[in-house]
Amino acid sequence: MARAVARIKRRGKLLNDDQGFVLIFSLLALVMVSLCGSWALKTATYEMKIAANEQAMDSNFNVSEGGALLEGANVGFVPANTPWYRISDPSATNQVLLPPLPPLAPDTTTYDPGNDMAHPPVTFVNRHRANSNNWPRQNLERNTTAANNKTDYAYLVTYLHPDIAPKGYDAGAFSGYKFRLNGENIITIEVGGIKIGVKSAI
Repeated sequence: MARAVARIKRRGKLLNDDQGFVLIFSLLALVMVSLCGSWALKTATYEMKIAANEQAMDSNFNVSEGGALLEGANVGFVPANTPWYRISDPSATNQVLLPPLPPLAPDTTTYDPGNDMAHPPVTFVNRHRANSNNWPRQNLERNTTAANNKTDYAYLVTYLHPDIAPKGYDAGAFSGYKFRLNGENIITIEVGGIKIGVKSAI
């Protein structure tokens, strides 16, 4: 009987010693849940930043590509506002087609909307191909206000060389004229273009 009473007392003592276990376990669980919540918040923040960066990259790419293709569309048609795209001698290959410089064109906003060109050009020569800061500027929306620069782009159009006319054209009368088109809005792209015209002229 005495042994049974001693056993019960020992069990009671053990139970009394473990009374704070639930509190400690609860605190540890709370810390773990807080850490998981903090990790989830950081993950969501990183994902939002990644999505925003991807959206900005897509926008910059679209402006760069749109600018290059828009400038390329002017080549060969010689519109009144871009006479520098006229090629008088198609046999002179690798010509960089550039707008005129002051004093012939004192209004440089015609190729630098908003007057935000990083380094206004003094002269355009072949070496500027490696430095897009010296490329002409334009705006996809043809908006010349400095505040609207999200669709500004730098561009460079280069006449490469004549080539045989595509299938379906009279090779004796027509020729294909190839161009390289560069566009830049943070992202720089390069595409190729071709215009069809009569031989020795475009």
